[in-house]
Amino acid sequence: MDNKIYQVEYEKMSDLVKVSIDGRAYLVDFSSVDGSSFSFLVNNQSYDAIVSKNKDTFSIVLGGKTFDVEFNDPRSRQHSDERRQTRENSRQTICAPMAGRIARFRVCKGDMVKEGQGLVVLEAMKMENELKSQGSGQVKEVFVEENDIVTPGQYLLIIE
Repeated sequence: MDNKIYQVEYEKMSDLVKVSIDGRAYLVDFSSVDGSSFSFLVNNQSYDAIVSKNKDTFSIVLGGKTFDVEFNDPRSRQHSDERRQTRENSRQTICAPMAGRIARFRVCKGDMVKEGQGLVVLEAMKMENELKSQGSGQVKEVFVEENDIVTPGQYLLIIE
């Protein structure tokens, strides 16, 4: 996450999950509000997060900040460089992770984008959430316009 590597382990316990990040333990209770919004209780402190997934990577909006997270499962036979190359050479379908309003675009049809580049800003729950590219490519299709109201899962862009 953010070019740092963390060792994360988890253990399901009755109603909670014990999460260990670099050896530091947290007790977590969480529930899904919808397919992409989650409510967390971590060591008795409440958090809300919006999560969007694209293969092995996730964009997590937490406290108004967006974190790009890549999971590397040591049991996977594909090396991280191979996953990155596959991701860079594949098609990305960017979908709305939540209901909201398209505040602005950072790219247009035909633009070349790089991994991690901001694509579109989605306003939801009085917060602006920037959706970022998970690989390099060219914007092939734009399905919505600024100020459009979108629903979760609605197609926004295609990048090849």
